[in-house]
Amino acid sequence: MKNPFILILLVSFFVSSCKKKEEVRESKGSDYFPLKVGTVLYYDVDSFFFDPFFNKTDTVSTVLKEEVVEKLVDLTNDTIYRIELSTYNKNTFRWIVFQSFYRKIKGNYAIEVKDNISEVKLYFPISSYKTRGSTYAWNLNMFNQFEPKYIKYNRVFYNQSVNTVPYTNCVNVQLSRPISGIKNDYREEIYAKGIGLIYKHIDSSDYTTKNTKDSFTRSGKEIFLKLKR
Repeated sequence: MKNPFILILLVSFFVSSCKKKEEVRESKGSDYFPLKVGTVLYYDVDSFFFDPFFNKTDTVSTVLKEEVVEKLVDLTNDTIYRIELSTYNKNTFRWIVFQSFYRKIKGNYAIEVKDNISEVKLYFPISSYKTRGSTYAWNLNMFNQFEPKYIKYNRVFYNQSVNTVPYTNCVNVQLSRPISGIKNDYREEIYAKGIGLIYKHIDSSDYTTKNTKDSFTRSGKEIFLKLKR
């Protein structure tokens, strides 16, 4: 092409078109928060409890069963789904329910309600541009009375392996609150399309002074949850 100006225009148009295609890629989001009665998922859960008094760490590993057991309508006329969490009792050879909570999709929000506390797990639609900066962060506690905690998409539409099983079209959300002193408040959750939550990491530990040498020991807990397939 002899005219360099026309060539520059064509290249600019091509680059602009590619960027637009990348930015408009999005998902309605409900596929990442599927709610269907009868759905059962199993998770490996490893919990670490740090005891600064005895300077030890207790580790508890278990398998968690999550089942969508019922479809209801709440007081605000929203459709909600009741979820039961169970652990297996080897003595009675059956699953024992230890917690019941609710999930729903309301407008652009995927909401989970535990102990009458509502948290916004996902914000729809899910788009690649929402990973950029803090503009697209949302308040995890927007529907409860607690102080704001801002969470955002860290990565979207990517491949992730959990327990050696590969998953496609995953989205990663993270809460990484500014550290106050030496206390952690970290949460990471990964959702797979058509499945829901496949991984969770919670670190609510902190560090306290152990001796006069200003060394520190850990206090609190850290939890890892991984989908079992």
